[in-house]
Amino acid sequence: MIDYEKGVKKDVAEVKFLIHDLRVEWFFNEVIHYHVTLNTELELYSVDQAQALHGIDLDQLKKTAREVRKCFQEYSAAVKNFSPDRTVLATGRRFVQACHEMCELVLNPLWGRIDGVLAFLPDESRSSRTRAHYHNCLRWIWGVHYRLEHFLAELDGKDVREEFDIAEDLQDFTRNVVYGYVVERSAARVELRLEQLDVAILGGKRHRFRRMFFNLIMNAVDALRGRKVGMIHISDVVDGDHVVLRVRDDGSGMPPEKVQQLLTDKETLDGELNSLGFVFVRQTVAEFGGTLEIESAEGRGTTVTIRLPRVTDAGRKAAGVDTREGFDLRTGRARPRRPMPERSRVEPSSPEEDVGTWGGTILEDYRKSESQHPGCIFAIGVTEDDEVDYFTHRPYERHWNITHEDLAPMLFTATVRGRLEEDEEKRPVLILKAPQNVREYFDFKEVPAEDRTTETHIRMVHDEYIRIARKLSASGMDGRTGVHLTDVEKLFPGYTELLGAQPVALEVLAIQKLSTEE
Repeated sequence: MIDYEKGVKKDVAEVKFLIHDLRVEWFFNEVIHYHVTLNTELELYSVDQAQALHGIDLDQLKKTAREVRKCFQEYSAAVKNFSPDRTVLATGRRFVQACHEMCELVLNPLWGRIDGVLAFLPDESRSSRTRAHYHNCLRWIWGVHYRLEHFLAELDGKDVREEFDIAEDLQDFTRNVVYGYVVERSAARVELRLEQLDVAILGGKRHRFRRMFFNLIMNAVDALRGRKVGMIHISDVVDGDHVVLRVRDDGSGMPPEKVQQLLTDKETLDGELNSLGFVFVRQTVAEFGGTLEIESAEGRGTTVTIRLPRVTDAGRKAAGVDTREGFDLRTGRARPRRPMPERSRVEPSSPEEDVGTWGGTILEDYRKSESQHPGCIFAIGVTEDDEVDYFTHRPYERHWNITHEDLAPMLFTATVRGRLEEDEEKRPVLILKAPQNVREYFDFKEVPAEDRTTETHIRMVHDEYIRIARKLSASGMDGRTGVHLTDVEKLFPGYTELLGAQPVALEVLAIQKLSTEE
């Protein structure tokens, strides 16, 4: 199927694959912009000594970034001009090495002096307020550094094959790397949802598996471009001697001819770099001895299913272990669940302050937002006894792309999360997102282990959406406010008033029946 399995042709293909899915330039630029702003603010606040030291770091950063750009221009020219393979390979390797040096610089704990320097600035400074965004960028650059390290090792002929737990790897890579990319590139409108993750041991090049997985996520984010709310579902399920990995989005979808092209199109890798991402996915699946399927329909999203053989010798089987808990291959025991924090530790406002004013508080945050695009962010929990037991909120600020992780660092995957933003006609519209992690939602709600079923989860979130709508309507928010809901088809099957075009009116959601009212 592929004409570049050996020699220089193969090396050229590998370089092109890697460079195609690095997507690091934007993050490098954001790091530079952050440090330029930081250096300017140190000067404005007359922190002269710190400004001088940080200025040295900034000059080094700019110099390294200029080298990265120069190398990329040389590589792009070689590809576009159909230069000989050895020229493309040489310029590509120089660019990869330059990116590696840039990553090494920004990730070096001795460089940048961020923690020490920020201590000289007030909390209201832009550098202090955008620190979360900066760390999101570092999170992604850390993932790039990981890929470059393994890529360079492989080019040097080193054995980089590993045996790894797919469940643990998906969770780690998604939380520590992919999440930051999705938040930044989708303006926090796309949500990643890790669903069933079964323990299964794969044997192969872990870094190639991660790059393949990331390509699937990039495609899904692209398909959700322009959506007010988007969802990407990720799961792996053991099926006999295989594990089935699925990445599903509710984006624009594809016609049958496009699906067929992705599955069968042969790519020579000469000249233009279009469609390299899925060529790499196909090649990696084949390298792992797996199979690939795509289900898609225009306007209804896409599901990519990858079936991979798993290592099944007795010493590494996870038989009898609750896969929702995870499994530590080193100890042979289930990993303990991350304990939920005390709620008071993450609530910035006291219950007395917000009793009966939740809708009005969210509207007030929206009105006083200083952002170019006004809005606010909040998280809310309503018990089955109809009590608001959790509420945290914050308006969008001028230079702060805030996420729910910033708002509630320990509970952002366990609660119903919301935003209030302007629509195209400058009217406020709500976005409500279902809890991202089913297990942590059950922990948060203190649901007994024996009651933790899919049906229970659907019922509880269905009811909580309705209760939240009732609380907001009764506490200062106009019932005609539009609402976008995630998971609406799963949570409200047969509810014709909600299954039409979104947004729906808040008052329409509020009058739906709870499961206990049927």
